[in-house]
Amino acid sequence: MSSFPGSPRTVPGAIVAVDPVSALSRVAVFQYNPDEVTRTLRPRAPSGGGAAEVDRVYGAPTQTIAMKVELDATDGLESGDAVAVATGVSAGLAVLEMLLYPSVARVVANTVLLAAGTIEVLPPRAPLAVLAWGPGLVVPVRLESVTVTEQAFDAATLVPTRAAVDLSLRVLTYDDLAPTDPAHALFLAHQTVRERLAAVAGVQGVARLAQGA
Repeated sequence: MSSFPGSPRTVPGAIVAVDPVSALSRVAVFQYNPDEVTRTLRPRAPSGGGAAEVDRVYGAPTQTIAMKVELDATDGLESGDAVAVATGVSAGLAVLEMLLYPSVARVVANTVLLAAGTIEVLPPRAPLAVLAWGPGLVVPVRLESVTVTEQAFDAATLVPTRAAVDLSLRVLTYDDLAPTDPAHALFLAHQTVRERLAAVAGVQGVARLAQGA
């Protein structure tokens, strides 16, 4: 963050995983915001299909988001931060990785149920993960992959002190979620924001055309 007076405050991006049955949410706040965010949107295909249906819109498009998050413990090591000294960037990596894991408590509970003779034990539901990338992009997501590249290590303990994490996320829309799911309303709110932005851009475009006429 810049120290110059009047410089804009940097808002960090984050992924927040909210578990309704747990008091603790898994919050991955980006130490440094990615320089690039790649969003790929594809129209949703029909289950069947024919020539008469090519002009129909089958719900919200599928959208994937790719970004690289960097973690660096250098500042913490220089200032003597206890977490940085003991773990480097391992704690930050663990937060991102745990977004793909069920909790140990749920695994143990399911194991006990199976050992007790329960016929069917359903896999635990994943917590609601939300990507917060400023007010213009707050969407429910599912992590598709987390690729960790550890780039530097402490010589004495070999804990990583610098790493880059490539994240691939799939946006969950109202076509993926039950109407009672809080994420259903969250995506509707996101689409409402995008529609309003598109309307503003449309008005600006008409105004520019009129000025040039």
